[in-house]
Amino acid sequence: MADKEGSVRSIERALDILDCFAPGQLALSQSEIATRINLAASTTSRIIATLEGRGWLARDPDSLRYSLGPSSARIGSLGFSGLDIGKIALPLMRALNRIYDEGVSLYAVQGEERVCIECVESSRPLRRVIRVGDRHLLTRGAAGRVLLAWLPEDRREELIRRDPFTTEEALEELRRSGFTVSLGEREEGVTSMAAPVLDARREVVAALAMSGPSVRFEGPGFNDKIAKVKRHAELISEALGKR
Repeated sequence: MADKEGSVRSIERALDILDCFAPGQLALSQSEIATRINLAASTTSRIIATLEGRGWLARDPDSLRYSLGPSSARIGSLGFSGLDIGKIALPLMRALNRIYDEGVSLYAVQGEERVCIECVESSRPLRRVIRVGDRHLLTRGAAGRVLLAWLPEDRREELIRRDPFTTEEALEELRRSGFTVSLGEREEGVTSMAAPVLDARREVVAALAMSGPSVRFEGPGFNDKIAKVKRHAELISEALGKR
């Protein structure tokens, strides 16, 4: 039993070491790693050597700092290729729908458009109808602008040139605030609010939107709805591995 517990603890420590690496912290020294996980230098050195030998870590021969190795990249790529974002997001989309009983949808970029990859409809008689597979311009509507805002600059400029419905200044404000709202842009009398969904690489992979008749979005609860959309987008991002 003691040997089994020791093996489990060694695995936990190895995972703690891998968890030290993050955006902006891609190269770390052995002492930095030991300090972060509060582990003795000798134990840290032994586990790092094992991880390096199996390709999970790589050491720069000049700086002697460690970064994630080819095995980490290979497993990460497999994980991303197997992710079903809609399936992962659906329970949280249903949770948001239960709060307001408004339509909740998830969009991703396909070519030069956005496509609905998952949705939860409102049960109210007066509602906005959303269908998986619906396609719309990236320059119009809240979800479209969210996806547009994080595209490469040259793609943004080209799409805005073709349909100058939004501006780079508006997209910059969106990136700062983390949300945007559409007031009848695509459909008269419909309000939509959206926020970005990120994956473990901190890249925007989808836009979470909630929409419905504008008369139900007006009033003192408007900011609360925005906050809830942002929060559920963040929860979906965490479910996709964002830290």
